[in-house]
Amino acid sequence: MIKYAVDDNGIATITLDRDDKRNAINKEMAEQILRGLQQAEECKARVVVLRANRNVNVWCAGHDLTELDPQALQTGNPTLEIVAKMQSSPLPVLAMVEGSVYAGGLLIVLSADIVIAARNARAAITSNKLGIPLEPELYAYWLRVMGIHKVKELLFTAATISAEDAYHAGMYNHVVEPDHLEQFTETITRNILQCIPEGVANVKYQLNLIAQQSSLTDQDRSDIRHRNAELLNSPHTREHIEKHLASLRSPS
Repeated sequence: MIKYAVDDNGIATITLDRDDKRNAINKEMAEQILRGLQQAEECKARVVVLRANRNVNVWCAGHDLTELDPQALQTGNPTLEIVAKMQSSPLPVLAMVEGSVYAGGLLIVLSADIVIAARNARAAITSNKLGIPLEPELYAYWLRVMGIHKVKELLFTAATISAEDAYHAGMYNHVVEPDHLEQFTETITRNILQCIPEGVANVKYQLNLIAQQSSLTDQDRSDIRHRNAELLNSPHTREHIEKHLASLRSPS
């Protein structure tokens, strides 16, 4: 479900290789990605490039909904495990995005350290189509990446935005033509290789630590957990999720 390689310069490449399922993340695929990230650390790679196969229409469709457990969204969620590993890794993780990116795939992109996207890399976060709440730490992180107006637009509407719009919102560092994507990514990685790895790791640690800070009180967190539970357990939400999952499991 993935391909892993590391070159002589210490550039590790993890390629999403589940095109028939639009690179939707299931448990097995997540385990392979996590193993790839760990291998990159153990072999003392300098940079990790996370990409899909060339010329795909969808970079990642997010969490594989056929494995979705609405009652265990925050525990054992494979997409969130990848996000946590990417952020905690001392290695810089570059997302090279060709094709659209949706839902949990966008969580992964937002958690990368640098994002280089092709002009066909449209983006959407669709959790509210199902009524799925997320952890406040994720929302707080996005606010620091994009700003509150764009975050609200994406979450309120679940609409797809263009790569250019995502760039202006701060989601992507660069947007280039698809034919130039690999070359441009190589330029970024070469620049990183010119820097001291310990310095890069230290900067990443400090910036992510600052970005993950939240002023929520214990009462705030208790209120959020209560509201999330109410949403997930409401008859309307449960019926909506079950209908959607049933349509995915249908042979037709």
